[in-house]
Amino acid sequence: MNVVKNKKVVLGIVLGLFILILITAVGLFDTMYVIGAFTVLFGLVRLVYTFIRRRDKRKSIGILFAGILMFTFANEYGDFDSESPTVEVKPSAAEQEIEAKEKAEQLALQKEQEEQEKKEEAEKQARQLKDIESALELAESEPTRENYDKAFTLISSLTQENESFADRLTKVEETVKIEEEKILAVEAALEKAEQEETRSAVEEAEVLAAGLVVQNDALHSRLQQTKTVVEEKERVAEEERKVEEARQAEIAAQKAEEERQALIAAEKKEEEKQAAKKAEESKAAQKSQAQPKQSEKISNVVYVAPDSGTKYHYSANCRGLNNANSVVEMSLNSAQAQGYDLCGWED
Repeated sequence: MNVVKNKKVVLGIVLGLFILILITAVGLFDTMYVIGAFTVLFGLVRLVYTFIRRRDKRKSIGILFAGILMFTFANEYGDFDSESPTVEVKPSAAEQEIEAKEKAEQLALQKEQEEQEKKEEAEKQARQLKDIESALELAESEPTRENYDKAFTLISSLTQENESFADRLTKVEETVKIEEEKILAVEAALEKAEQEETRSAVEEAEVLAAGLVVQNDALHSRLQQTKTVVEEKERVAEEERKVEEARQAEIAAQKAEEERQALIAAEKKEEEKQAAKKAEESKAAQKSQAQPKQSEKISNVVYVAPDSGTKYHYSANCRGLNNANSVVEMSLNSAQAQGYDLCGWED
């Protein structure tokens, strides 16, 4: 009995020393973690054994529960992520030389990388400045809102403010605002031209469009369409005018021809009248030449009927005086002077 008891004491002392050494080497929580894991494993084996042998299981369950508590406590409060203590080993001279060489190579490589990064950064800044210069030149030559926004975005990306770029961008913005006002004026003139469809309205829109610094394709297209409509309208109006002039000319020519024909007919009628008159005068002249000779044989006295006619008669018994109310005797010269003509019945 004493032997067994001595063995237990010795075993307890050995386990205690082992645990003390383990705690000193790896720490309290790591020791608890290992002992807890071992205790859980021992408790499980003992519990299975008691199930097989059908013995009292309370000790096995107690051992298992104690192991679980130790394991859980160590896992909860132990620092297993920290590095385990290492023993510093001083390198040899050869190792120190190799380490120094490697360190120098690393420093050279790091310096080269830094220089390369600086070079790339300088090239990047140079490209950025070049892009900004190109964008500003484009915005200055073609002051549109799109070009201004592009230049503004590039200048805003600079880490340091550039006064020269800022001043040029401000001038571009002012020019863009003026250009946009001109575009609004052109659009208003175009709307007017599209509604009125007149030459004057189109010419007004053309003058305003010519004042734009940047030609607007959309406005130019609308202007050309409106101009085409106006030109077609003017062409149709000109054709209608020419047709109307031709019609009026034809009417005038027809009227002139009618007047000419009427004039010819009047002249012909007048000629016939004059010819008849001449014939009558010729006949009267012939009679007048013959009557004086006859009257010389008879007398220089003639007879007229003032109330009945305008003829004079050599005889009071002339048939031309048969219906006369009264007959007056007078000289031939007096009768002719008063406009009396020779009676046609006298021979």
